[in-house]
Amino acid sequence: MIPNSIFQFKHRFYGFNKSYLVMLVVLCFFIAPQASAQIVSDSIYSVVDRPPAFRGKPSDMHRFIRQNMVYPDDAWMNGVEGVVQVSFVVTKEGMLMNASIENSVHPLLDIEALRIVDLMTTWRPAMRGGQAVHARVSVPVEFRLTPEERDFVSTLQKFDLHKNPPLYVIDNKIVQSRVHLPSYNVRSIRVLKGEKALEKYGDAAKNGAVVISTKRGTPPVR
Repeated sequence: MIPNSIFQFKHRFYGFNKSYLVMLVVLCFFIAPQASAQIVSDSIYSVVDRPPAFRGKPSDMHRFIRQNMVYPDDAWMNGVEGVVQVSFVVTKEGMLMNASIENSVHPLLDIEALRIVDLMTTWRPAMRGGQAVHARVSVPVEFRLTPEERDFVSTLQKFDLHKNPPLYVIDNKIVQSRVHLPSYNVRSIRVLKGEKALEKYGDAAKNGAVVISTKRGTPPVR
């Protein structure tokens, strides 16, 4: 009886172990791939089969940047130019997130570059291995003055008016913001400072006045 009992015990014991091992293998088969897929789906890729595409209006990214750019006054007055490189992530859902400055030019230009990029909210996601994935994108935001603007800034700097914005007067009309006029439309520029500016235009001209006369046919400044 004892040997038979021992045989029955060993048979049940080894049978239990075999069943347990089979169940363990099955569980590993289902669980392991899911954990691996989770890691892949949360990864951010720099190399993809198809890069993200901007879907804004206009869809041309560089045109969108130009149309939405507001050149910071102080940077413009001091002739600050350059290319700010902005890095961000386009998610697999086509959303923009985690924008940051990759290459800085000037704090004012950096802030404006981030503001523009934050407006670029709609994207077609990147594709890798036939699936939409998170992808890192780097976009250059270029700040450039036109030749006319450079000449105008040079004139302001010559009379030391770039540090404190002067009053602008165009064709006897006071303008409350900086002026963009092509040089071919300008007939003359006259700079008033000190008492002459105050006498002519009052306290509004405490930083001086730039009096511009345009050629006939120039569209009126609003």
